[in-house]
Amino acid sequence: MKRILVSLAVLALVATSGLAEQWLDTDVEGLIENAPDKEDFPGDSAIFLKMQEVAEVAEDGSVVTTRNRLIKILTLRGRERYSNQSFLFNEELSVLSLVKGVTITKMGRLKEVEEDAINDVTPAFLEGASMYANVLEKVISFPVAGPGSTMELQIREHLEPATDGSYSGIEHMGAMDPVFDASFTIRYPEGSEAPSSVGYTGDLGTTTIARVAKVGETSYSVRNVQALVAEEHMPPATELYPTVLYSSYTSWEQPAAFFANEFFPHVETGGEIASHVTDLTQGLSSNEDKARALFLDVATEVRNVHMPLGLGGYAPNDAEQVLENKYADTRDKAVLLMSMLRAAGIDAYPALVAGGSDARFTESVPTLKQFTRILIALPDGDSYRFLDPFLDDVSYGFVRWGRGNTALVVRDDGSGELVQIPGFRASENHARKSMVITIDSDGGAEVRATCELEGYFDRKARRDLKDATPSEEQKVFDTAANVVSAGATNTGYSHSDLTDLTTRPVRVFQDIQAKELAVPQGDMMIVHLPPFPHSFASTGLYPALAERRYAFEFPCEFRSDIEVDVSLPDGYEVVWLPEDVMLITPDAVFQLTCESHEDEHSVVWKRSIAVNERSIAVDGYSKFKENYDALISPKNRLILLKKA
Repeated sequence: MKRILVSLAVLALVATSGLAEQWLDTDVEGLIENAPDKEDFPGDSAIFLKMQEVAEVAEDGSVVTTRNRLIKILTLRGRERYSNQSFLFNEELSVLSLVKGVTITKMGRLKEVEEDAINDVTPAFLEGASMYANVLEKVISFPVAGPGSTMELQIREHLEPATDGSYSGIEHMGAMDPVFDASFTIRYPEGSEAPSSVGYTGDLGTTTIARVAKVGETSYSVRNVQALVAEEHMPPATELYPTVLYSSYTSWEQPAAFFANEFFPHVETGGEIASHVTDLTQGLSSNEDKARALFLDVATEVRNVHMPLGLGGYAPNDAEQVLENKYADTRDKAVLLMSMLRAAGIDAYPALVAGGSDARFTESVPTLKQFTRILIALPDGDSYRFLDPFLDDVSYGFVRWGRGNTALVVRDDGSGELVQIPGFRASENHARKSMVITIDSDGGAEVRATCELEGYFDRKARRDLKDATPSEEQKVFDTAANVVSAGATNTGYSHSDLTDLTTRPVRVFQDIQAKELAVPQGDMMIVHLPPFPHSFASTGLYPALAERRYAFEFPCEFRSDIEVDVSLPDGYEVVWLPEDVMLITPDAVFQLTCESHEDEHSVVWKRSIAVNERSIAVDGYSKFKENYDALISPKNRLILLKKA
């Protein structure tokens, strides 16, 4: 049940006239009076006149962070984007309160946020997960935030001290719309050591981030940050915004020790855990067979709860409780799987890792805030192999997030080790596709489509089909038939057991009757080779934009191969085939071949794409797109036949 709590106890609205206490050296009235209008920013929905954040650290390690925003609304889209502000927080670890919320209308009238417009609600991703009821979302609805009005928002968060007195954080200074002036200041007790910190400029224009340090205080500021203009297949926004990362830790041994103290007390290997492990591993002799059985049970029988790491703290629930509840976030899945593995006599350790790019991992700023996921590390010679118990829809052993990233492996004694997880080889995410097409003299064709899928493509197929009802599955294959040609019909299909996560590769077969695949025209016949019918056998990504502001990102490194064998109709011969293509960039290899086999009265067409770098940088994008377009040009799928 959705839980709604009005936070009257922590609500502290201040007077709406004049400057609020939280602003530092800021002329709010002057900023509003001199703010530009939508004519000055025709492509934007709002302007952040000021974004100011201050973190004040107390002697005991508690932190009070104030976050101030002054937003000029330019369009109705801006009102929709910013009139409802929301903030996630953990009520057991912090107190989040609204200090000031007011809308200044275009005519200068002041409208306060009303008490019933401030609600603490259960986040949507935690519905049905009462074990995490301490995590809430504060939603603040601003009145009459229409075009021409200005929103002034001041939030204060009091964070309880960590058990080891440490503090750290990541602060972003950017938005979907332009930011005129943004700053972040951290103040720490006099006589204590300054926290390590770093400021990233980000990729929004040519802005630079400035750092000023003095005794007891370090500040970062940035001006004229461009709007984040959404592009298809771009990096995450958090990798593009100007960002400050800070930490009181001086070495990675310290956050490792903190995490060990939080995590390991909840590891349990006796009782219900031991009994459950015995049932699952009965008759299994090797550690690998046992590890597989235990992983599959946790991955598939315990529901995933996608709560950000750290939001609920770093201490998981007890392993037995997770086993009983049958749902878990990344902490709880890790503690359950590790407990079960250890109960089976298999060494295992938690490994914290970032789920996205490793480009911003900063070894000089030790903090758990750099990580978003917990994997399980199994010692393997001088290194480790990793398991991700959140992956319930791909073959056992596949690790999707964290590839190419730095992981922190933590041991029971509190020691930690930074380990590089190998990046993907393109061959690990491989789609092997084939079509056998038999064309008759009227242009109709029988098509047999087959694919073998591994890694990323394995996961896409299982997501589409594993849990589909018979009617839903039938619809998938009926729709696929129409990809081959208009009016084509599905005449049969089959696939490997997609519920069995030990099966690899995934195999899918389909027979299709396409009555109008080729077009007879007098003595000629035009054959357009159809695309492979199933979207799960491709990335579905195409570099459509002529130019880009940000890198073009594939979900992973991958390889896609397709072979099409065309049996020609009696009485026809080939008069034109696509030319062979071989194009190579630093990021990818594109290849196409097409051969006529007169003795077999057939044509064999093959195309291969191998992307060896998932992120295509802006300076290499135009060449990548040029080669990609050359490979998939319509003429490269055209075959011309003539009556003999």
